[in-house]
Amino acid sequence: MEKLTWNQVLARRLRRLHVTDPSAGLVGTAGRLVGLHAQVASSAELIAAVRTPSYALGDTTTALWTDRTLVKTWGMRGTLHLFPAQELPLLVAAWAQRQWPNVNAAWERYHGVNLAVLRQVTEIIGEVLPGRVLTREELLAEIAREVRAPGIADAVKSGWGQMFKPAAAGGLLCSGPERDRNVTFTSPRTWLPDVSWDDQPDQHTALSTLIQRFLDIYGPATHVDFSRWWGIDAAKARRVFKEHAEVMVEAEVDGVACWSTPAALADLHEHDEADGTSTGVHLLPGFDPYVIAPIGHRTHTVPDGFIDRVSRTAGWISPVLLVDGVVRGVWSHELKNGALTITVEPFAQVSAATTKAATAAARRYGELFDAEPRLTWG
Repeated sequence: MEKLTWNQVLARRLRRLHVTDPSAGLVGTAGRLVGLHAQVASSAELIAAVRTPSYALGDTTTALWTDRTLVKTWGMRGTLHLFPAQELPLLVAAWAQRQWPNVNAAWERYHGVNLAVLRQVTEIIGEVLPGRVLTREELLAEIAREVRAPGIADAVKSGWGQMFKPAAAGGLLCSGPERDRNVTFTSPRTWLPDVSWDDQPDQHTALSTLIQRFLDIYGPATHVDFSRWWGIDAAKARRVFKEHAEVMVEAEVDGVACWSTPAALADLHEHDEADGTSTGVHLLPGFDPYVIAPIGHRTHTVPDGFIDRVSRTAGWISPVLLVDGVVRGVWSHELKNGALTITVEPFAQVSAATTKAATAAARRYGELFDAEPRLTWG
């Protein structure tokens, strides 16, 4: 079994996540990260921007609605992401493994519908969306013509999109361009004319590919880490790992048994990332994938007593000050009257060298907002 240290692992993760090894382009960044977390649209932009020197604010808008090289849809954990359009058939094939939620009595009471209604709604979406771009209200009208279930209107109008997620996982629905400040939905099969669905892989092949990518970019990791990232329970993730054991190898990270890929281990040795590697000071935006996945790494990336400052209520992930792979504080920014103020709240006193490096990291945000950044320490 390959034995690694957390210093090695975190250094490689930062490089593979394009934090210390910048990306050449927006679509490549979205592909490497397996999607840009887009529950908050501005976070998706900043996640891309700090990794992609060529990125300018608004590039995601162009890629989504003009070039259509990105697609916005519900992905891992049922959360909105921006994915490379060309990768959607692969993702849909893999999502088939967890397309339908675990519907029980509590789920039905909360959402006001049952699984039979959810399946009927999904079928209607697949019939009415191709070639059309509909607002939530327009889509509700189409659904209400066929579905008479009580509570269907409230379920469809829910901002969480629970009634739409199975259709998204099945490749029947994605986001369309905003219309009069209303969100819209369309079919990716007609919205993305340059994407071919003819060579879509089977579910096993697709899921193997996604597991490999997860372990390559975010690993080494455990099946529990994968379950939290992918959006399934730990028992199912354990079975999935057994079914796809051929793509992974076991590794031990400071005594913890994890899984990696042969290519990832070879890459790690090639770059000779030894203990004590300095990976620099970074200001990562909210919902950054370095913090989100894998959750098991947080023991080593967030100091004791500070996880609630990083992972806040309602699933909100704070922007963080990262020093050599470890979260040493959180930060926020305000753009007012052409001035950009970045306020850093360190968890403990930081060195003069860290302060200087954080000031340098803030310049990237100054470039994005076309404003001279002013760093303050709370």
